[in-house]
Amino acid sequence: MSDIFRLIILAIVQGITEFLPISSSGHLVILRGILGMRESGAGLEIALHVGTLIAIIAFYWRFLSRMILDLFANDIAKRKSSISFLGIIIAASIPAGIVGIFLDEKIESAFGCPRFAAGMLIITGIILLSTLLAKKTEKAINLPRGLLIGISQAVAILPGISRSGATISTARALGIAPDECARFTFVLAIPAILGAALLELRKSASDILSVGNVVGIIVSAFVGFISLKILVRLLEGRKFWVFAPYCFAVAIVGLIFLIS
Repeated sequence: MSDIFRLIILAIVQGITEFLPISSSGHLVILRGILGMRESGAGLEIALHVGTLIAIIAFYWRFLSRMILDLFANDIAKRKSSISFLGIIIAASIPAGIVGIFLDEKIESAFGCPRFAAGMLIITGIILLSTLLAKKTEKAINLPRGLLIGISQAVAILPGISRSGATISTARALGIAPDECARFTFVLAIPAILGAALLELRKSASDILSVGNVVGIIVSAFVGFISLKILVRLLEGRKFWVFAPYCFAVAIVGLIFLIS
């Protein structure tokens, strides 16, 4: 199997799993181990995350553009609302930034351990099952709730812990409406992915901008946009927990293949 074909497979997996709560990083690390790909570290994962970053911006383009325009609006209420939302996003991004900067080497070593990722997928499954206990309330995003979601995003830096699974499950536990959960957590992903990409670019720009990785970015962006649409519909139907059995199954199969 050629390297470019392997990269396309990983990009498709990234596009599907980045938004569905089944851990894109966990799938990539496990799949890379099964395929025998020798790349170490998080460089490839960051390149593919850039593709799904493009998908997020495209999907929420109207909301993002309106928020930016409202920052300069004459309407004081619109301006305050936009500034408040942006402030919460910045504050909620701090935990992941701290983890990414100070625990960079330990995180990178975790990305080189497929069995660790498989084990963390079991944790993701448990997190998803917790949404069965979520109350049907529609509380607004505020600073304390945003910070708690941000902390869950920081934990999800570990391969195998689904970022969307952790953040949306936390938001649902806090009583936030499903559509607001998705919008906030995926907008929150923008600075997290950008920060991670910049850290990796500083170390190895040529690796991320290779031809194979650029192809991966394009494929993951296209597939990711479709996956995001599917996830939002599932959230509206309050069926987030249905991905838990899948996470358990992938973890078990991954451990079997990686141990044998």
